[in-house]
Amino acid sequence: MLHEHFLDTTAGPIGRVVTSEEYPATAHEFYFWTAETEAAQNLDIGHIVAAEAEDATAIAVLDDPRRYSDLQSFLDDFYAYDGDPELEALSERVEILVFRAQVLATKHREERKKSKRPVRTGPIYYATRAAIEFALGLEEYSGTPIPMLLHENGNERDGQPQRTPVYVDEDYLLGPEAGHLNITGMSGLSTKTSHALFTISSVFQTAKNKKVAALMFNVKGADLLFLDKPVEVKADADPELAERYAREGHTGLPEEHRSMYEALGLEVKPFENLRIFAPLRYGMDSGERVLDLAGIPARKLNTLRNARGEDSCVYPIAWELGDVMPYAGAVFEPSDMDDKFRGFIEELRGPQRVKTQADFEVLMDEIFDYFEDGDKQSWNGHHRATISKVRNRFKILPSKCAGLLAHGRVEYNDLPRVDGPFETNEVRVVDISQLSGIPQDLIVTSVIEKIWELAEIGLLGVDKLIIFVDELNKYAPTGSKTSALKGTLVDISARGRHLNLTLFGAQQFRSKVDEEVVGNAATSLYGRIGDEEITNSSYRSFSGTTREELLQLEKGRLLCRHAHYAFPVFGTFPLPPVLPGAVGSRIFRQDRVDAASSVLSVMRGLMTKPPAITAIREEIEGVPEDRIFEALDAVQSAARAGSAPADPYKNFAWNLKRGHRRSATRRDNSEILAGLDRMRD
Repeated sequence: MLHEHFLDTTAGPIGRVVTSEEYPATAHEFYFWTAETEAAQNLDIGHIVAAEAEDATAIAVLDDPRRYSDLQSFLDDFYAYDGDPELEALSERVEILVFRAQVLATKHREERKKSKRPVRTGPIYYATRAAIEFALGLEEYSGTPIPMLLHENGNERDGQPQRTPVYVDEDYLLGPEAGHLNITGMSGLSTKTSHALFTISSVFQTAKNKKVAALMFNVKGADLLFLDKPVEVKADADPELAERYAREGHTGLPEEHRSMYEALGLEVKPFENLRIFAPLRYGMDSGERVLDLAGIPARKLNTLRNARGEDSCVYPIAWELGDVMPYAGAVFEPSDMDDKFRGFIEELRGPQRVKTQADFEVLMDEIFDYFEDGDKQSWNGHHRATISKVRNRFKILPSKCAGLLAHGRVEYNDLPRVDGPFETNEVRVVDISQLSGIPQDLIVTSVIEKIWELAEIGLLGVDKLIIFVDELNKYAPTGSKTSALKGTLVDISARGRHLNLTLFGAQQFRSKVDEEVVGNAATSLYGRIGDEEITNSSYRSFSGTTREELLQLEKGRLLCRHAHYAFPVFGTFPLPPVLPGAVGSRIFRQDRVDAASSVLSVMRGLMTKPPAITAIREEIEGVPEDRIFEALDAVQSAARAGSAPADPYKNFAWNLKRGHRRSATRRDNSEILAGLDRMRD
């Protein structure tokens, strides 16, 4: 009895298994020649077929196609035509196309049997969707199946190519069985970050039995700054916003990509709980003893997501000096960090309890007053020259930290913190795209280390946290070079799944990432790879044909290797369900949005039913723009402080009118005083 639901008999046999002395069928691979039928003409690398063994059906993925004839050498054909390509052959030479098939799984007639048997000589068929799901281990998943890619086979269903979701096991992606995801591909092909966003969306929608959140680092422009914006806006839902989308020529997802979402069982929707964190722009700190972050608007932060109405999800990052000193080795030059220098920094952190730059300056004044009072050359066992060196180096810390370092104490009040607990389905983006070098590395290192500490004491706030880190070859390079961040990333890859942390890493060069980090990834994806990378030993397990395919993969097509798969499988994925960052930065730029649109944007975030833009235009008519924004900022500040009014728009209108009357009164008084001055003259 055949496993008929595993064999697509409607397309008919597409070839016949062949064995020979040189190429015998084994439990893991076999060969077959293809028929001349229309269905067989569709066969390609990565398609999945099924053939029969004595008491089982083997499902296999195609690889290494070769065309054979009975020629012993190329010279035989040359002599047959007497070296003239225009001569007609006396008879057509027989050629056959042969594929190698790598066995993904074997399904026995009797459920108790698990052994693998080589297929026998006989017909071969396209595998059905049920066969492909079985071959990818779906029956053995201990967790929820997470759609990762969409596999397209050569056979058809209802006139369309047969499509099968390529799932991965939630327990082997997020843990605890294994965990982690690694994505490799050339830069600039919209693959690594796009697939990471697609996968996170897929996890949020399908992992219903777990509370999941994601932490991401935005390192390129506005890539991850508009993840809460839909990929498309209908004119009947929001005419004003739809017009702005249309002006930028953004028409949403192509229909082909929408059909892929439907086939994968996923919705096309943006991330609804987005929080963006960014440091202050350098020079925005007023230098006061206390920096109240609740009153700092996004326009003072070093981020491209700073337009009014679009900054309600943007929060500041600011450090006190005490937050920077543990990373002194990364901030200062190695030549500065001798034992004496380190010793004085420990003095500041320990006995002196220096927390802020202001504290440091006060202490320095006291120490140098002490030196001036008599001929003293040391203080608390530290030489004057060492203290002078530390003082000089610390003077440039504010500029070296590029806005991260506050002069005084930092007060968050009730604002969310970049290293605080997470909410369900929260996507937290740390925007470091406007930084470089030391401050960028400091933020990544500090945030990941503190999140790791939260995980160790069980205060993540969610069941699973995904940490997405791009450019892994920069933060966890191969070789003996170590850093605090590399050590933490290695720890996460080795132990993170037991602490509910999952590392989604991406890089252009997998071979240049620490072996422990990539080796602990239970799921790996490969996009297009360059010549210099594919020759590395990291890819030696792939066949020559697969390596050649990886050199020329088109956008959106990936090779997936997962703990449940015997061999990697090719598939495609749709574009992420969010507005691309470059498009978002153009649509929501402050200089492209008038005052009424800014008010509407703010109210969208504060109200379920914001007023129509025509009503807003009537309300603000004749009011100076700076007064409009002042009233708008007041409403936003109240909301950020957790004291939003019951009716934000009514409160805005009241603030607007009150301020407008006050401005008019001041203007009238000025005119009266000016008139009196003229009379006196």
